Amino acid sequence: MTESVVVGLLYPREWNGDFEEDLSRLRAIDPRVEIVAETYAEPEESRSGRGVPPYDDILHLIPELTEAQREVFSRIHCCIAIDLPFDVASIAPNLRWVQSVGAGVAQLESAGLGDAGIKLTNAAGVTSTAIAEFVMARILGEYKRARHLDEAQNDARWRSIFGEQISSKTIALIGFGPINQAVAELARAFGLRVLCFRRSAAPDPRIDEVFGPDDLHEMLGQADITASAVPESPATEGLMDAAAFAAMPAGSMFVNVGRGTLVDEDALAATLHAGHLRAAAIDVARTEPLPSESPLWTAPNIYISAHCSTDPSKLFSNLHRLFEDNLARFLADEPLRNEIAL
Repeated sequence: MTESVVVGLLYPREWNGDFEEDLSRLRAIDPRVEIVAETYAEPEESRSGRGVPPYDDILHLIPELTEAQREVFSRIHCCIAIDLPFDVASIAPNLRWVQSVGAGVAQLESAGLGDAGIKLTNAAGVTSTAIAEFVMARILGEYKRARHLDEAQNDARWRSIFGEQISSKTIALIGFGPINQAVAELARAFGLRVLCFRRSAAPDPRIDEVFGPDDLHEMLGQADITASAVPESPATEGLMDAAAFAAMPAGSMFVNVGRGTLVDEDALAATLHAGHLRAAAIDVARTEPLPSESPLWTAPNIYISAHCSTDPSKLFSNLHRLFEDNLARFLADEPLRNEIAL
């Protein structure tokens, strides 16, 4: 590649505290590089709605492009993006590669990248440590009864509230991407037995037993804790339904930091109300923000957070190091890291 390359930074610059420094680092990679920064970000509701077609219900949420956005899209060869317009190839005829801000890319896939021959790489691994720590924090908070300890303190009551030891318990992981790989490492450090539901049956030293695509309920039935971190896809849509929650042992815990579409939220709420699960922790929802009328808000012993299990400062630092490496590869016409098959 000998001609100049226009690189678009399309995420909101206020998300990255080192934005100017990262611009300078990108410019230093190669004299052919020209950086253009222009935010394109859709509402959370449309982003979560673009995971699984059809998209009729969220089309009205998609913002019209400004003239500045159209001008940038018309020029870029590659970009970092959180969102892209539908049929992006029609407004970005030179676009050849998109780097996702996050590990999940369903909203970007819906822009028609595959049909246009545009490469897509995700940010798998850049936030895995922080999210895995969050998973363990939710688990420890529940088993050590942190909420009850806080309530006693708030009420100025000196009360002994004892928690449970998690060592020797069993954790089941749905998916084994970078997040659950990091969860597995932490879980083993805490003395947990680790099971994993994944497409590949390949052994891994961090896993005690692997379960294949037809064995989800068998795995769930053995676990004290189930933690999910899978991308959004037709294969994961509604995977954790009423039957799956019923397969979990009474008194077990469910944690989801992947995608909200994995979960039948009515079924999860009903399972909690029935007292079958001891607790659930969700950092993601089928629709984000989680609607105020959702039954999850009033479900007993649920921990709800607003898709914030990562550390933003580490996210953009790690993301830009990945993008810098991939940009050098792109310029040299070499294979990209974290490329998604479209």
